[in-house]
Amino acid sequence: MREMAGRLAGRSYVVSKRIALARMPGHGTPLVVFSMGKTGSTAIARAVQDATGRRVFQVFRLDRERLVQAEGRYRAGARPPFPGAMHLWESEHLLRRPPSAAAPWTVITTVREPIAQAVSAFFHASGRRGLPGDDPTPGALTETLLGEGWVRTPLRWFDREFAPAFGIDVLSTPFEPELGHVVVEAPTARVLVIRQESLAGAPDALARFLGRPAPVPVPARNEAISKEYAGRYREFLTAVRLPAEVVDQAYASRYARRFYADSELERFRLRWTKGSEAV
Repeated sequence: MREMAGRLAGRSYVVSKRIALARMPGHGTPLVVFSMGKTGSTAIARAVQDATGRRVFQVFRLDRERLVQAEGRYRAGARPPFPGAMHLWESEHLLRRPPSAAAPWTVITTVREPIAQAVSAFFHASGRRGLPGDDPTPGALTETLLGEGWVRTPLRWFDREFAPAFGIDVLSTPFEPELGHVVVEAPTARVLVIRQESLAGAPDALARFLGRPAPVPVPARNEAISKEYAGRYREFLTAVRLPAEVVDQAYASRYARRFYADSELERFRLRWTKGSEAV
């Protein structure tokens, strides 16, 4: 009977989800890595889980309506054993126990230079659904990237996703780019914000934030190089040139100006408008 139940769970999305939810801890302060994708969040989540021995919930959305929409999109193309579904199920588990002054969360959120994040997220999504066209050129990929609004997404993430979940306006919090991280204390959550570009300082920042006696190692990870689109991704990064008005708008945003110094933004601007050799 147990073997039969295991086989059924492996084939059924609904049964697999119920089993996963039942196994998630329902007591204590949840330890959550909540961020947009392609910002180093997986490396942070794994490092924290290894250091603490606790379950770390790694989620990308905490809005019920968007979660339902995301799960619908996932199930439309899902195949057993449902890789990637755990992020969705963990979000649902957490939404059943929302943060409050009586039950605050411990949260880590990661950020990344917005155009680099957008490009990486675009290729990750394209790897799942297939790149546009049979053999898309960098120009065709750029047109799709811009036409689908990928550069706008990271600029709005804290307003659309983070602030509604916790009542915290991270973009109004003082941030020192040269330090690369900040701790935000609020009634609903204690939050560590850390830049992907500053992960060299993450071990010490995580240790202080989590009250660990020693630095928390964060092994370098570059998942893109192991993906089937890796060659196309490298080719795109070499060839891409983005319109100056798109780049300027991204780097004039509250998001970019909160987390990056003017000198960094200028270097990013040159990279995306003139190419990597201009930096």
